[in-house]
Amino acid sequence: MPIEDLQHLQLSEILEFRPDHGEIRLHDQRVVILSAAAMGLLRKELVETLGVEIARRLLMRFGYADGYHDAIVLRDQYGWTDPRDGFRAGAVLHTLEGIVQARVTRLAYDAGQSAVEAEVSWERSYEAEQHLNQSGPSPTPVCWSLIGYVSGYASACFGQEVYFRELSCVGQGRPRCELIGRHAAGWPPEDLEAFRFDFQGADLGREVNRIQGLVRQQQEELARREHDVARRERDIDVLRARVDRHVAARHFIVRSPAMQEVLELAARVAPLELTVLVYGESGTGKEFIVRMIHEQSTRGGGPLVAVNCAALTETLLESELFGHTRGSFTGAMRDKMGLFEVATDGTLFLDEVGEMALSLQAKLLRAIQEHEIRRVGAERPIQVNARVVAATNRDLRAAVAAGTFREDLYFRLGAFIISIPPLRDRREEIPPMVHEFLRRSAARLEKNVRAISHDAMTALIRYRWPGNVRELEHAVERAVIMARGTAIAVRDLPPEVASGEAPAGEGASASLAIGANERELIRKALDQAGGNRRRTAEALGISPVTLWRKMKRYGLS
Repeated sequence: MPIEDLQHLQLSEILEFRPDHGEIRLHDQRVVILSAAAMGLLRKELVETLGVEIARRLLMRFGYADGYHDAIVLRDQYGWTDPRDGFRAGAVLHTLEGIVQARVTRLAYDAGQSAVEAEVSWERSYEAEQHLNQSGPSPTPVCWSLIGYVSGYASACFGQEVYFRELSCVGQGRPRCELIGRHAAGWPPEDLEAFRFDFQGADLGREVNRIQGLVRQQQEELARREHDVARRERDIDVLRARVDRHVAARHFIVRSPAMQEVLELAARVAPLELTVLVYGESGTGKEFIVRMIHEQSTRGGGPLVAVNCAALTETLLESELFGHTRGSFTGAMRDKMGLFEVATDGTLFLDEVGEMALSLQAKLLRAIQEHEIRRVGAERPIQVNARVVAATNRDLRAAVAAGTFREDLYFRLGAFIISIPPLRDRREEIPPMVHEFLRRSAARLEKNVRAISHDAMTALIRYRWPGNVRELEHAVERAVIMARGTAIAVRDLPPEVASGEAPAGEGASASLAIGANERELIRKALDQAGGNRRRTAEALGISPVTLWRKMKRYGLS
């Protein structure tokens, strides 16, 4: 069959189908049909397993071998004498196979000089299509196996090294793939070296060894990461145990995940020599967190010195922080150490740091950065070694934007920021806090108040608590004082709490929180009493009948 007749052939006329043997043959070579999606997934696995460069070279070499063999088979089948006819036949075959619509746009061949130069245009490349489906657009051409195929096919046709390069690719978002090919001597030496490395730079054995080495490295890295994860899990368990002991020793109530995270952050940063900024509304427990950071740090044996920056004038605060010399101002009868000196080898707690005057902020920044201060009226600086932990209920970012707080001081103080959520955002902690505050207040005031009514607890949970934990503690203390029996009723609560409306959408969640916490409280009391209902009722401060009714409601046996 003349080679020009290939243009009009159908695939079924080129291939020999043998359904009785489960074979398809191209001349004497067996071929198989694979889905483009399967090849795309294989390509993706190669990239993810071996990396882009190794996957690219493997696919190029696979394509090179495939193209070289196809050229030999077609030459034997059709017997062309002009290698240019054979090259064009390869474009037809690739199109018939559905791999890519190939068109030879220019082909120059000088047999005497063994010079080959060709330009080819591809449309609907399956390889570019699969790359876009699997990975999206690429900054570089992606038809690796097809470039290998055309290079191998051309090399077999012309009987010499011919290499193609893809200049633009559909995988880059271009309308078609454009490529150029030349004989070996037609490429610059550096390009030829790169081509030979891609196609011939390592034999299969060395490539396999290289891949095996990579696999071993990945396995070692995986084992190292698993070891690190296990070590970190142990560290986290130790950290949480340390936090739990500290919280239990201080009778601090923690039930919400948000507060548990706050405590873990504090425990993590405590051993580190970093400044810490604790943010939270008034009454949320900022001082407890600061004290925990100090006690859990290497400075725990040193002093914890606190100063409220909002309670002192600028002049007095400067004297408190940095000290003064005798006669530096009226009333300075003697030299005085500043709190930076007093807190040496310990922690200096700057409460409400957002209220500090701008002029004093500059001096504070220098003290933190340089670890030295200058007493008011003194000429020589003094070296200090105090860790600074600050707290505020102001939004310091907004203060920086408003020009009332120095940006450089904010970033210096905020090397590590801990934000404490307000009580209204962790209502699940209200019932256990109420019972703890009730126990403490009843013991201190010597009153026989042991329980709280369901309605009173509901009112406490639904209230927004602008004063947070501190306001809750005072409300419970007042209720213990006002209680007329052994249980707190709604009438015993502060008027704003007793008459407060639930925030929009929070009534149902409050009731759920009550039920969940009350059920857990009863269950624990039953466990401690060994299931004895009378002792459980006494411990909870309710009657056995009430206990029985609540057990029935919550499904406790």
